[in-house]
Amino acid sequence: MTAFFLMYRMNNEYMVDSEQPIQGILCLDDEKADKKLHYLAREWQYFPGKLLTPQMLRENPGYYSRYISIGEYGGMELGDKKVSPYGCGTYRMLLVLPTKQQTWAIYLPEIFSAYRIYINGVLAGTVGNPDEKNYQDRIMNRVFTFRRAGTVEIVIAVADKNHVKSGIQYIPVFGTPVKVNMQRGLRVLGSGFAVAFCICIMIGVLTVHIRTRNKEFGIFNLVCLCVIGYSIYPVVHSFLLLPTRPWYALETMNYYLILSTMIWLEDCIMGKKYGKYLALVIDLWIVAAFILEIFSDVLPTAGILYKASWINEAVKWIAAAYMLMNTFGETDCGYGKLVLAGTTVYACSLVADRIWHLYEPIIGGWFPETGGMVLAIAFGCVLWGDMSEAYKIRLTYEVYSRQTELRLLAQKEHYEKLKAQMEETSRVRHDMRQHLRVLATLLEKRQYEEMQVYLRRYTREFQEKLTYRSYCRNQVADAILHYYEEVCFEKNISFQCQVEAPEKTGIKDTDFCRLFGNLLENAVEAAQLCQEEKDRFVRVDIRARDNKLLIKEENGSTVPLRKNKNGFFSGKHSGQGIGTASISEIAARYGGLADFQSENGIFKAEIFLRLKRTDTEDKLCG
Repeated sequence: MTAFFLMYRMNNEYMVDSEQPIQGILCLDDEKADKKLHYLAREWQYFPGKLLTPQMLRENPGYYSRYISIGEYGGMELGDKKVSPYGCGTYRMLLVLPTKQQTWAIYLPEIFSAYRIYINGVLAGTVGNPDEKNYQDRIMNRVFTFRRAGTVEIVIAVADKNHVKSGIQYIPVFGTPVKVNMQRGLRVLGSGFAVAFCICIMIGVLTVHIRTRNKEFGIFNLVCLCVIGYSIYPVVHSFLLLPTRPWYALETMNYYLILSTMIWLEDCIMGKKYGKYLALVIDLWIVAAFILEIFSDVLPTAGILYKASWINEAVKWIAAAYMLMNTFGETDCGYGKLVLAGTTVYACSLVADRIWHLYEPIIGGWFPETGGMVLAIAFGCVLWGDMSEAYKIRLTYEVYSRQTELRLLAQKEHYEKLKAQMEETSRVRHDMRQHLRVLATLLEKRQYEEMQVYLRRYTREFQEKLTYRSYCRNQVADAILHYYEEVCFEKNISFQCQVEAPEKTGIKDTDFCRLFGNLLENAVEAAQLCQEEKDRFVRVDIRARDNKLLIKEENGSTVPLRKNKNGFFSGKHSGQGIGTASISEIAARYGGLADFQSENGIFKAEIFLRLKRTDTEDKLCG
């Protein structure tokens, strides 16, 4: 509420510290008149029910008039609910300008629904046709310039027959052309930026929704679409001359659709189910408001519009109350506080809109628009958090899936090699009888030199055929080490391995696979990026001592090690490293730890795991 109060005091055209008209006359200071903008909000001389020209006012100065402020009344009924809100009227103001002649400009936002403007008795421009017989409604933001000194008369003759708001509802702005157009440009730029931002968000959200089929992203995409539909009107009316129908009815529809879809989205996020009924009620009111906007010209009195205005307020208040109740008691969850904060800001914006109703922002939107934007951002942050978490889970799943695939592939290759070795061993055993006969014959003939040559040749052939060497008795570790040995050979990377590990470690095969797989996969990928041959190496040393399994790995690396409080950054993408996190998690689970360092182009990993006392009693093989 403090923020909205500051907006009301500091970003409000009604509260700008500048000269204001008094009984239809604005006197500007000679020195400061062209240094700032003047917001013509107060005490316009108004002639109800008359389309007058400056000549008519000069010829007959006795027309009935009263002084009104812009935005004081919703239409030409001037607060009387029993009369028609439609008709015509003429606004008049005298400007006492500095004595030095110069160029001035007056900016007229949307005036409902057709008007003519006269500057010093000369017709400066027309939007639509306000004549009763040839009435044509048109809306556009316009800037009119003139060159003058001394007293200037501004006369605006307005007619409206079909819009729920009649006459001048937004404050005209007066000043030098540069300042007026800068103010207008800032408004268009702000609205254009908001629309462009929402379009980008919508495209991203739509892409995620198409790929994931997530319901929340689909609803948030509808919210973005409605925000675009509501926010684009200031931009459109700055460049296009449009009728009031059906565009303002569509603008109203987009505004309430934002509210309806936000309730629907909050229900999905918070796991509730009653909001759909309130959203349905709001949707029914949207249909009624749309019809009222389209056929408002048939209304006999303004009373129905006043009742519709109260219904508008009631719908917004009920929606805000429901969203607040939805989030109270749900702040323990990760996103409950964020949604509660956004909903509270939106509810406060409705309160501020009722307390400080004479508010027209210099830059930005009105209170409910600002609060709604904050709530939409809160929902967006929640969905972004969900998407980030889902992406992290997906990356983790991909790593686990890759490690499982690696384990199967390594064990398959390990099995194939063992099978081939067993078949070769069978052939050697089968052929051994023939070799023994040859040796026996040479021995009987005392041909010792020939026997020595034959034995030497036989031994060499035997060693060439039985080349497979097991690193250790642990089948998982042995299979993965052999797999990455082959990978390093194919990629021209030096691979050295020294292993003293027991056959039984008490560590699950899946954890062993993840640990060795992540460690060696990262090592091979890092070494592969090195340009110098001496830097393309992977060294592994595994030992079991004092009921601890010690693993030391070194490899060449060109990527520096980056770390924050949550862990290490990945060298493949901008997020946290999944592999190093998985290694650290496995080490911690088995009562150990993992340390990673990078120095002088060498990456070092040291890991130790606690083993059961009986594990190291097994015979070690190296």
